[in-house]
Amino acid sequence: MVIAVGNARVYRFPQSTVIVDVYDNYAEVLVLPDRRKFILRLKPEQIERLQQAYPQHTPRYTLTTRIANALKDGFLQVDEEIA
Repeated sequence: MVIAVGNARVYRFPQSTVIVDVYDNYAEVLVLPDRRKFILRLKPEQIERLQQAYPQHTPRYTLTTRIANALKDGFLQVDEEIA
């Protein structure tokens, strides 16, 4: 199940919940019940390439779509874990 609230998305799975706050070129990912927090960034060259391919999409929209697809596929690669 996905719940969208403003810039946040909540993804519910049988064993965990993933809360994602999406900004223009990065996202903060919180995994519950572990309370682990991660940062996922779009690199400048990724933003440029995606804007050329999909000029109608904002970086925020693209990032949200990439996260949703990764979670659906069972693999989300993040840039770093934060405390």
